[in-house]
Amino acid sequence: MATERESPELVDSAVEAGERRLQRLTGGHVVTAFIGGLAVSFGVLAMAWTAGPWGVVLTYEQAHLVGALAFPIGFVILVVGKGELFTENFLLPVSGVMARRGSVGALLGLWGTTLAANLAGALLFAMLVTVPGVLADGARAFLIELGEQIVASSTTSLFLKGVFAGWLMTVLTWLLLAVRATGARLFVIWMIGFFLAAGHFNHVVVSAAELFMAMRLGADVTVAQWWWRSFLPAVTGNLIGGVVFVTMLAWLQAHSLRAR
Repeated sequence: MATERESPELVDSAVEAGERRLQRLTGGHVVTAFIGGLAVSFGVLAMAWTAGPWGVVLTYEQAHLVGALAFPIGFVILVVGKGELFTENFLLPVSGVMARRGSVGALLGLWGTTLAANLAGALLFAMLVTVPGVLADGARAFLIELGEQIVASSTTSLFLKGVFAGWLMTVLTWLLLAVRATGARLFVIWMIGFFLAAGHFNHVVVSAAELFMAMRLGADVTVAQWWWRSFLPAVTGNLIGGVVFVTMLAWLQAHSLRAR
């Protein structure tokens, strides 16, 4: 019974945090989102540096799985460093709007500015890290293969992978509301980050960071392919996964528990 009573309390916390977030569309918010794009790019870099040397003895998929163990470094930097991702703005601000603590217009403004700043951070990171001499040959080869693998996938599969990415990231927000101990929070961050990378899920900012690096390194990927094959399926899928499968269900669960 104690576990059942936690859901309404978490939704109340989400509403309060969401209201604050909807009211702070300032220059500081843009900088925070820009930092978020830089932070997750470190995760892509950590994955490439870890997987790269294994590319000569393992298959691409096996090397990718090894690299996925290091990917959550970016999420640790993101959460501990107080950065912000587009997908973090599903549970909290949507809850604020549902509770009539903010407007839909403010929500759309928050989404738009966060995503734009995230992508700007990922692009700057890609421009810096792909300067000749920065990356080892193995990491470069891994990133090129990673980018080409992404755009070779079907639009349907990238959309569904986007749904799962948004779902996972919003679950992460929910779990971090519930967990207070530092060790437990770090484990939750690592768990979700590893699953996101290992499953090749299509997170709009993470995939952009991967493709920006791959394109800069000479991968057979165009900006149009990123936009149509990755970005648009990721945005729509992330929104459905985060808002429908986590936020709405959390509200239904909390409402049903309060009605008892």
